[in-house]
Formats: sequence, C-alpha cells, structure tokens
Amino acid sequence: MKKIYTLIATLLILKSSFAQTTFTVHVSNYQFKPATVNAVVGDKIKWVWDEGIHTTTSVTIPSGAAAWDKPMDASHTSFTYTLTTAGTYNYECTFHAAFGMTGTLSVTGALPVILSSFGISPAKTNGALIAWSTATEQNTDHFEIMRSTDDKNFTKISSVSAAGNSSSIHNYSFTDDAVPSYARFVYYYLSVVDKDGKKSSSNIKMFDNINGKQKLIVSLSPNPISRPGHLMLQFNAEKEGSMHVELFNSSGKLVKEDNMSAVVGLNNGHFHVGDVPAGVYTIIFSMDNFKESYRVVVQ
Repeated sequence: MKKIYTLIATLLILKSSFAQTTFTVHVSNYQFKPATVNAVVGDKIKWVWDEGIHTTTSVTIPSGAAAWDKPMDASHTSFTYTLTTAGTYNYECTFHAAFGMTGTLSVTGALPVILSSFGISPAKTNGALIAWSTATEQNTDHFEIMRSTDDKNFTKISSVSAAGNSSSIHNYSFTDDAVPSYARFVYYYLSVVDKDGKKSSSNIKMFDNINGKQKLIVSLSPNPISRPGHLMLQFNAEKEGSMHVELFNSSGKLVKEDNMSAVVGLNNGHFHVGDVPAGVYTIIFSMDNFKESYRVVVQ
C-alpha cells in the first residue's frame, strides 16, 4: 500500500510539472511587458492590448515554429500563441521597433528539476534573498542566478551547486548583497545547468527593492529633441495604473499632455513632442504620490 501511495504522489508531482502555463504580456506605451518571458514547450503566450496601435510580429524564431504577425489595437485586444518548439523567439511591433518595442521568448523543454518554490524577498543586509526548493532533480550540476535591472538584459551574478539526482526536497538560497542602489525594481531567474552543460530557465521573478532609489522617472532621451520629436523614457510604477504627462512652454502654457498606462515595475514610455516651436520646455510627470519635473530643449 505504501508503494501505491508513493507512486500516486510521484505521478501527481510529474503531472504538475508539465502543467501548461499561460503568460500574459501587456501591449502599451511602446512596450511589451514583460519584455522577456522564460517558458517551456507547451506553454502559451497571451498578448493583451492596453492602448495604442501596435502589432506583435515574429522576427526570428526556432526552426519548425510558426511565424505570427497580429495587430494589437482597440479592435484586436488579445492574441494567444502556443509554444511548440524550444529555442529563442524574438518579436517586435512593426510600427515601433525603432523605439525599442521588442520582446524575447526563451523556450526550453521540461526543466531537469521540479521547483516546488522560487521567491525573492528583502534580505537582512538590505539585499535580495533568492530562495528556492526542488522536489526532484535529475542530472543537475548547478544553478546560475541571473539578474537584470531592465527586464531585458540579464547577467549571471553567482552559481549554487545542485544535489544532482534526488527525489526528496532540497532547499537552496543565495543573498544578493550587490543589488544596484539605483534600481527600484530588479528581475531574477534561475538558469538550471545539468552535468552535460545543457541549460534551462525558470520563470522570471520581480523583486521590489524597497531600498532602491525612490524615483518616478529613471531616464529621458534624447535631450535636446529634434522636431518632430519623440521623447523616450523609463519610469517606475508602484502599482498598475497610468502616469500623466504635461508639457509646458517657457511662458507656463500647457501645450501637450498625455497619459501612459503602467504595470508594476519598470516601464518604457514614449511621448510624442511633435512639431512644437523650438525652445525650452518643462515636462511634468505625475503618478500616485510622485510628481517630477524636468527641463527639455526642443531644437
């Protein structure tokens, strides 16, 4: 009887490990959010339109995968794609790729481990505590901890040895004491490396760095702006909502305004300055309890 219960428990674990996941990618503000998704074959990607006129269009995909080119606008509010082939999928908005509206899907086969938990929490040393547990492991060598401050470009910051082959619970942790102080939100995932050197990736987790710089606007460029101009920006959002943008001329007159939808974390935005007269302007950003102003020059 004990063997039967053990077999049932093992089958339930295996069934859960192959459960299909649907990842939601928001389309707005000249951005795909999240910009990077780690998934396994059989998972689905669902693009959801928030605002604007965009597309989701495959650029480079693995051999054997189906290409796609779908509008994302008020009449086409969602599109779901099933991942059938392992590899890297790069896609873009055909209208705004030049403004950085691109995304990446990193797809592998089933992980050589079953992660029963994976989370990020504040560490006692003001860093980030990355903790995870495995229910089973097969031929695993080590875990690589990958970090990003923009949800696009990830770098390895450390590695942790794995149990190798196991059918019992193993707990792991790593403290990132070097979280960049300028980053309000930081992104992590685990790269699982087996003894043959093959790699697969966990889901990406966002860390709310409460010790990071409390700032709404992260970057603005270019400045000066050529006419007709486009001002690209990155901004932080504590919760889902929208950021209000106002452009004032040197006399204090409001000449342009816009609202940018936001998801929690680091967001990319685009403000169309247009063909306003050359001069010095003040641009004000408002969201929740944050209000920041900057001087921009239009040439």
